[in-house]
Amino acid sequence: MNVYDTYFPRNFCGEYVDIKGNSSQLGMFMSVVLGIKPLMDDWIPTDRIAEFRKTCLRYKLKLREDVIFVNVLKDKLPANILGREFLTTTSAFAYPLSSGQEGQVHVFISKEEKFLRQGMWYPVIIKNRVIYQPRIDSLKYGYALGYPDCCIRYFRKYNNWLKYSYLYEAYLSTKGKPSFLCNPFLKDTSFSYIYHMPCSYSCVSTIKTAGRLRKEIKKREPQYVKITDNFLRRPFLVLYEKKCYCFEGVLKGNRVEYKDAIFLSSNTAANPYAQDLKNADCIKLEGRRLNFYKGNRLLKTVYHFSQGSFAPEYPFLIDFS
Repeated sequence: MNVYDTYFPRNFCGEYVDIKGNSSQLGMFMSVVLGIKPLMDDWIPTDRIAEFRKTCLRYKLKLREDVIFVNVLKDKLPANILGREFLTTTSAFAYPLSSGQEGQVHVFISKEEKFLRQGMWYPVIIKNRVIYQPRIDSLKYGYALGYPDCCIRYFRKYNNWLKYSYLYEAYLSTKGKPSFLCNPFLKDTSFSYIYHMPCSYSCVSTIKTAGRLRKEIKKREPQYVKITDNFLRRPFLVLYEKKCYCFEGVLKGNRVEYKDAIFLSSNTAANPYAQDLKNADCIKLEGRRLNFYKGNRLLKTVYHFSQGSFAPEYPFLIDFS
């Protein structure tokens, strides 16, 4: 199974996957249903939103509908969009619910009405301008989502795409062996126990919360846990948030010997090493030098990584086995 394959639950929350047409954020929806996660947001196709309302009622969930998103690749945005160069993980035009526009309805889901009021909008494009949420909403949102205090504080400090690579800063803060329960790299696929960026890959609070969720899902959907564990425990090459690779292989020191490499972004155009990784069966990272090997034969060396004013790249290897 590939990380981008849709997982169809056998016993628990199957309606969620049927409605969305994919299983992205399945673990987070399970967490809200189980009462572990207080709030989540998601995107539901406009032609399935009525059915989703019924599903929420069935699971005794509260629902608030925000706006309609029409996603677009960042490099396909018109040049006249003001602020487009500072968009990070979300790139979408927003329309009112009453507009009749086809797209994805941004929704907030919770067991309790009070958390719905704390839902935050994302930076979206309205007409020809990017509209950002109030700063105070960004600072408070993590608490509503149930993230650990330590991770919220760390995120406030290092979530600055003009200055830091957050994932690298978390790597520098990791003490001891990284835990697969703190692995955030698959959060936009079907297979993850967390959706936040941890303050380290050995964060005790994250391990506790994710471990509790894993235990409860395993009682209801053991096959999902088996597959998720397998993906999360692999080696990863990380350059920055939108350029990460998952390997079916083994990390030995500063080299990964692998059978397969998966690019963890929907924007395949941003994958500069697709052919290099296909040609090779081993990578070696020496400081800021990335070598590609086939057996013992060196195929290519990459010396230059982006160090510009936006989304700087700090490559590192990490293993969660």
